[in-house]
Amino acid sequence: MKRFAFLAALALAALPSTTVVVAQPAAALGNPLPDDNLPKGTISVRVVAGTPSIPVTGHDVTLSVNNEPRSARTDAAGRATFAGLPPGAMLQAKIADTEGKDILSSVFPVPEQGGARLMLSTKPFTGMGGDAEAGPRGGAMPEARAMSGQPRPERADAPGTYTVRVTYNDLKMVDGKLTDPNPPVGTPVSMVAYGADDSIAVTTKKTTKDGHVTFDNLDQTGSTAYFVLATLPRGNGFDRLIAVPAIPDPQAGVRAVLSGDKRDAGTPPIDDYTKLVPQDGTITPPGKVRVTLDGVPVDDSVMVTLYDAATMKPLGVQKPREGAPDPGQVRAQADFNPVKDLPAGTFVLEVKGGAGQAAAALPGIGVTLINAETEAPIEGATNTTGIDGRAKIEIPVAKLPPKGVKAALVINGKQMGSAPIDLSATGGQLSVTANWPTRGKPEAVFDVAPKPEQVLFAETKMSGQMFRSLPFQTTADAGTHASVYVYPRTLFAFSVHSFIEDQLLAVQGTFEITNYSWAPYKASNDGLLIKLPARHKGGIIAPQDQNDVSVAQTEGFRLMRPVPPGGRKFRAGFSLPVEDGEVHWNFDLPMGTWQSGMEIRQSEGMRVELPPGVQGETRNASTGEPWFVIDNITIERGQSMVMTIRGLPAEQAWKIWVPRLVGILVVLMIGAGIAFGIRRPIAAAKPDHEARRQKLLDELVVLDRDGVKDTHRRTQIIDELERLWGA
Repeated sequence: MKRFAFLAALALAALPSTTVVVAQPAAALGNPLPDDNLPKGTISVRVVAGTPSIPVTGHDVTLSVNNEPRSARTDAAGRATFAGLPPGAMLQAKIADTEGKDILSSVFPVPEQGGARLMLSTKPFTGMGGDAEAGPRGGAMPEARAMSGQPRPERADAPGTYTVRVTYNDLKMVDGKLTDPNPPVGTPVSMVAYGADDSIAVTTKKTTKDGHVTFDNLDQTGSTAYFVLATLPRGNGFDRLIAVPAIPDPQAGVRAVLSGDKRDAGTPPIDDYTKLVPQDGTITPPGKVRVTLDGVPVDDSVMVTLYDAATMKPLGVQKPREGAPDPGQVRAQADFNPVKDLPAGTFVLEVKGGAGQAAAALPGIGVTLINAETEAPIEGATNTTGIDGRAKIEIPVAKLPPKGVKAALVINGKQMGSAPIDLSATGGQLSVTANWPTRGKPEAVFDVAPKPEQVLFAETKMSGQMFRSLPFQTTADAGTHASVYVYPRTLFAFSVHSFIEDQLLAVQGTFEITNYSWAPYKASNDGLLIKLPARHKGGIIAPQDQNDVSVAQTEGFRLMRPVPPGGRKFRAGFSLPVEDGEVHWNFDLPMGTWQSGMEIRQSEGMRVELPPGVQGETRNASTGEPWFVIDNITIERGQSMVMTIRGLPAEQAWKIWVPRLVGILVVLMIGAGIAFGIRRPIAAAKPDHEARRQKLLDELVVLDRDGVKDTHRRTQIIDELERLWGA
């Protein structure tokens, strides 16, 4: 049985999205950067024209996979994506530069977990110089709306500056320079600073004649997240614009575009907040601000306060009430089972569930089978569940994709996808259970008269902890939905694999601190220490993470900069000693851990004693190699993860004791030699003494090698050796 979780939009509350604005060094060109956020076996190749701010679209990229070429073409962002690559396969990417010459990446393997990103340039790399909003060269420039709200570094700008360009989706390239023929002049743009010390500061400036506005003197320590906001009047309404929070880097300035739709567009008003805040389908009327509380249950004492961010004056206080349930908050899981009685290429879907814990058949659920590698729909492979909650799709074996298929479902308007399914040998059934809440989230509704340039935020407190929404602006034509994440401020998770190497358990993988706040998290002036299991040895940080994470000797890993909104992930490794065939894992978890995972390469006779509530099992990798897999490790804050791995290969006793005994003998020999030199002149050792000493040493080695426990004979040998060296 193969079990997997569906990837459902908004199945969990969305995490804050942050851009940590870091300048891209030229040394990164052609060298892969592992990214666990990419699907397993996915490589993203980005092609630029001399600077990351100038992507090249429509450019052919060739990826050699174990010397077999694959091709893809870059999209509007200059990226070509290769999916479904086997872990461990050797890769090399190739593009042609502006003169038709081949540009090659380094040779690198497909990561065991997640994927990797790679950048190649068609022109000599100049870093972040040039027009920060410049479009791609060698291809069509993406519309300003496609770039809107995405901060990026700019080396040509002074560190600590943030330049915003406001436009009605009307940027054009003229003589190599990005130009807006009719920029919005005098449009207020607000910058809101959320500090790790819970401070909030608002600065508002108006756009110049070219549609720009620049903010300076920004914090570069990582302790402040910066939002930029604007509202653009269009037609009878307003486009409400916001960029994801940016954490400035000390090496470069920051630039961003805030773009509405074209002035004469007949489209509905744009609300960029819907990209950052989970939506539940409820329409908030004009003049209202609806604040929902997402996360853990709230107690009766909780109140919600609406603030003016510039003055920090409260505009209202409300006790939250329960809102309407959202059927779009689907929780789903699935089991796929091969069925020998079904012909190859036959796929059967069964969907059950409903509101709460219901397990009724769900009719009307659409399903499409797609190519697991390219994710392209398979012709004719579409159906809808009937009254019994079942649907059947048959694909000729000759038309089955080589990498299998995936099932794409739509439940309550939410699209979900399965893991790859192999139908080449036999058919199978996918059994899906989908449920959604019967109760709504707590919410508070405020009456607010919209004011130009006013920035608001919502706040609540629970169990002595403060929770805030992102900053937002109101408009006269529509209401506002704000969300407050009521979660523990930080969560810790790890995903590691381990194996035995030279009497050490080598552990390596990904470590992640999630920050459920729109402000950076600063544990102390020394950073955040992630303690490693007791008696661990060494520590190593992946090269791409060494600017932000260091090894704290004998303690663990230290995040040197504050954790940005959304969190910080890094790759690292350490080891634990194997003693008498056992490894003792004692991992203190002051932040607890949530849905972590560990894989241990199985060896003959190995047994793992797990903590209470944690389960594991032996599974075979695609290579056939057995691994002991521990999924969903969840442990409360302030607890420890304690486990023991037994039955590991132990070093033979004679290899341990002989070096120690020889060391003792050497010390004794030196001491005896010194005493001998003091008592009488140096003389050559007698040949019969040399022969006797050698014979005794050989006998001592044999006793330890064979595990002989004759301590009396061992004592006799050592005593005689001491006498011989003293003779």
